[in-house]
Amino acid sequence: MLFAVSAITFGLLSAAGGDALSALRENPQVSEETVQRLSAVYGLDKPVTTRYFSWLGGIARGNLGESFLYKAPVLGLLLARLGNTAILSIVGLLIALLIAIPSAYLIVRIRSRLLDGFADVIVSLAASIPRMVAALVALLFLISISGKTFAGDRSPVALLLGGIVLALPVIAVLLAQAKGELVRAVDLAFVQFARSKGLSERAVILRHAFREALNPILTIGGLSIGTMVSGSVVVETILGWPGIGSLLVAAVKGRDVSLVMGIVVATSVVVWLANTLAEILQMINDPRVRSAEANTDL
Repeated sequence: MLFAVSAITFGLLSAAGGDALSALRENPQVSEETVQRLSAVYGLDKPVTTRYFSWLGGIARGNLGESFLYKAPVLGLLLARLGNTAILSIVGLLIALLIAIPSAYLIVRIRSRLLDGFADVIVSLAASIPRMVAALVALLFLISISGKTFAGDRSPVALLLGGIVLALPVIAVLLAQAKGELVRAVDLAFVQFARSKGLSERAVILRHAFREALNPILTIGGLSIGTMVSGSVVVETILGWPGIGSLLVAAVKGRDVSLVMGIVVATSVVVWLANTLAEILQMINDPRVRSAEANTDL
């Protein structure tokens, strides 16, 4: 997966044209000989396949290269920014879970057509509002309460607003999925049997129906990490949050291939780890998943 993602990204960057020295080429005060010498120093004069496999060899040795834009090791830049994006993404995911899961529970517990219709409206709005528009609204609100003419701080308010913007599409998916799964689960035979034993409706839903509905929700949660990371590009850039999303924008503008590739690899690993964790939690929650995995291995 990492090999495929890195190869495609490297190829797309090369096909886009230009490189880290494009700005120097447009500067009339810089001679063509100087540009060619720098191209040879940084290996930009070599074929794209040679440059890719050279970069890949560095990755195999644990060397992500050096950023041409920041004149610093890529690994250090990633470590300095990755934590900020992780915090923003975790806050966004928590907001989505705290809104979607209790809402789905109330819909199933109360069984009100009005509440069900209201939830459908929330799903439609959360799914249809463009993230850029939501981020701009959050920026205006942040500026109005802070009195600044620009964003760029790491205040709790900025973190909360950024998390809400990231959470919007995830709320839509989680709420729709959780509601559908719980509605299906409460009509299953073993759930009906638990209800016939005299358990309260709250216990029936939380102890039995919710566990049956949990695996698809875990799958959506794992996949949502990728949504959070991709959305951070827009949110961090507009709100000025110092994460890898805004760093990626700067790297692409500066044609900093080493930095772009480092960010792509780091985010790919994070998404893979999130999906793996979701699968592990599914196996813990449902023994049938463990049995299926064992049969697949056999």
